[in-house]
This record gives sequence, C-alpha cells and structure tokens, in this order.
Amino acid sequence: MSSVKFGLVYSIESPSHQWTKAYENVLEQVILAEKLGYDTVLISEHHLVDNGYFPSVMVAAAGLATRTQKIRIGTGVVLLPLHHPLDVAEETAVLDVISKGRAVLGLGYGYRKEEFDAFGVPLEERVSRFDEEVKIVDKLLSQKSVTYDGKYFKMRNVTVTPRPLQSPRPPIWIAAKREKAVRKVARQGDAWFADPVTSLSVLRQRVKAYREALKEVGKRFENVEFPIMKEGHVALDTETAWENARDFVLNNYRDYLKWGHMQDDEGRPVDPSDERALETLEKRFVIGSPDDCIGRIEQHVKELGVNHVLFRVQFSGFPHEKAVSAIRLFAEKVFPHFK
Repeated sequence: MSSVKFGLVYSIESPSHQWTKAYENVLEQVILAEKLGYDTVLISEHHLVDNGYFPSVMVAAAGLATRTQKIRIGTGVVLLPLHHPLDVAEETAVLDVISKGRAVLGLGYGYRKEEFDAFGVPLEERVSRFDEEVKIVDKLLSQKSVTYDGKYFKMRNVTVTPRPLQSPRPPIWIAAKREKAVRKVARQGDAWFADPVTSLSVLRQRVKAYREALKEVGKRFENVEFPIMKEGHVALDTETAWENARDFVLNNYRDYLKWGHMQDDEGRPVDPSDERALETLEKRFVIGSPDDCIGRIEQHVKELGVNHVLFRVQFSGFPHEKAVSAIRLFAEKVFPHFK
C-alpha cells in the first residue's frame, strides 16, 4: 500500500461563546499535530451560525501559519461564490507568503440559502459563479497582467501582489458532491476534496467519473492528490471512542440535516425531519479503536484510491483534552500502518 498523508480540518466553533479559548485550543492542537507529523490543516467556512462558527477562514489560517513551520495550512473550504475572486486570490497569496509557501486553497460551492441571501448572491447562480471565479483565481495566482471578461467579473491587466511563493501557484482543492461537479474538478483544480457526508457506495461512482475526467484532460489519477475529510476519533477501545464522540459528532450532523445536506447510502436526499437518518451515518465516520480506524481508512484507500485523510477531531463543544488525545493516538497507533 502506498503512503497516505494525514491532516486535520477545523470548523472553529464555540457553543459557550468562548471564542478566544476555542481558537487557542485549535492552535495548541495544530502545533501538536505538526510535531507528530501531520501534513495539512484546513479551516472551513460558514456564516450566520448560532455558535459563532468562525467565518473568516483566511484570518484564522494566517494565525496558525505564524505559529507553525512545516504543516501545510489552508481553507477547507472557501465558499467561492460568496466572495470576489480578486479578494480570494490576494488573501491566498498573502497566506502563502506568511506561511513561507505552505498554503492550500480549498474551494467549494456553498449551499445554505441564508448565507447567499446575506451576501446578496442568488443561490441559483452558485454554480455559474463558481465556474467563472475558479478560472479567475487560477489565472490571478499563476499569471501576471490578467485580463478577463466574464458574466460576473471583468478585469484588465490585473497583477496580484505579493506573488505567491509556490509555483505556479498554491494547490487548489475543490469540494464537489454531484457527478457533474466532480468531473469538472479534473480541469478546474489540482485535487477533488471528497466530503465526509457522502456514502462509500456513491463515492465509488464518483471516483469512476473522476478518473474518466482526469484521463480526458491528460492527467493520471495515480499522480494527483486525493484528499477526503472524515469525522475522526480514536481511543484505546471501540466502546470508549464511541462514548466520547457519538453525541458531539451527531449533533454536528443535525445541522447538516437541517441544512438539507444529507444523503442516504444511495445518494438520495434525506428528510430533515427524520432523526433516524443520523444512525445510518455512523459507518461513514472513522471512530473507534486504532484497529477499527485502520480498517476504515484501508477501505477508503483500497476501494477509492484516497491518499490523504483529513480528520475533524474537534467537534463543536467537544472537550479539548479528548481531541488532543485523539490527535496523539492517531499519530502513534494508526498512521504508522500507512507509512
């Protein structure tokens, strides 16, 4: 089995509204993760969430960059249609400079109507805006004197400064769920960032489509990074792991259910009023003993070709010390199996 990279994804939240402490806990966890050999840490974006979910992902990522030396740092993901592409390109370039060439730009479409309404962007334009903006961001980060005449944005001879340190630009990861969107990733970015919500059976279909699309644009699946996000917790035994994590991780998914983001094992939308739907999710998580977690990761590596697994270990309201314990145990008991 080829080597697998591991990372962390954070949606920085605080149900108790102790936001400074929430950030300090994440910072402590990321510093530890770097020491333990984790490869990447990403910050995710949402707006107008009751617990104060950190919306400014580039600001949070820059804070982490100033306290680390090696771990890649970026966004997982920026909701691109809510932003001006020039802003996104400039902030990515600055993050790459601050981090000395460690930036990863994760991009997504967004799906919550409340967010689009607040930003004054029609939800029905999210796909067309994304497709236009990702082209512009790519050009701005990799070229100088960019001219673009699109439906939503027009610019002439624009050069982003400072220039990013990575050449031709920081890697662009794109979160996509539907087959058409996954196929487009092959030409729009450097990696398809698979989500933790989609079932393994649907992911198998998406990987087949992604492989075909990569071949069409002259890329080899074996040569691209294939990251996937997973809800993760590990303890010395299965019972303790689930006892620690179950209520916290399922509480996160009540939000996804409410936002209409959930699918069953066949990819059909789940009724937001059906709480039993949460029970079907447990097999999509990487939660359990070290052996349980190794088995679940191996399944994704062998069946899908995943080569980078990023865990969310700090669930909303989850005790900091238990997240720290999981970060250590993953590195000590799980990762060596994949190196």
